[in-house]
Amino acid sequence: METSEASINANRANAQSSTGPTSATGKAKASLNALKTGPTGVTVLLPSDDAEPTNPHPLLRKTIQARRP
Repeated sequence: METSEASINANRANAQSSTGPTSATGKAKASLNALKTGPTGVTVLLPSDDAEPTNPHPLLRKTIQARRP
């Protein structure tokens, strides 16, 4: 099924106003949208979390200790 010309034009018009965040705060929040967390993720803690948790989960503690040089 082909898309109608009216639908294509409406899509193009909507795309002009959908440009994403423009403020520095909005861009900073949007940059965390795909953040992967946990032991297999790129980042274990979010920037707003404490750098050193006071009582991390035992498995997390073992993983952190095992990966330190």
